[in-house]
Amino acid sequence: MYENWKILKSEADEKAEGYSQVAEWCNESGKYHVEEQGEYYAVVKNAGPSAEDIKKVRICELKQQLAETDYVIIKIAEGSATTEEYASVIANRKEWRAEIQRLEDD
Repeated sequence: MYENWKILKSEADEKAEGYSQVAEWCNESGKYHVEEQGEYYAVVKNAGPSAEDIKKVRICELKQQLAETDYVIIKIAEGSATTEEYASVIANRKEWRAEIQRLEDD
């Protein structure tokens, strides 16, 4: 709707209502923001998440998966389950820890 909107800074005060509508649209969409560009204010698309942000999210997901399967290790340690019963969970946990290590080493 306002993807290509821009306004001269000198006109911003007299067109404050329109500027407010654009700013509200940007905030609601979460995909755009108003940015100062020389003599103008312009609508600009927000940058996507950085590679570092994506890596942090993945590490959190993997740690959550480990936390959600901690009960398996406790059951085995207490003798109420065997490693054979939970072999696939143990294998997954090993893969998750290895992936966390790779991501943290990058």
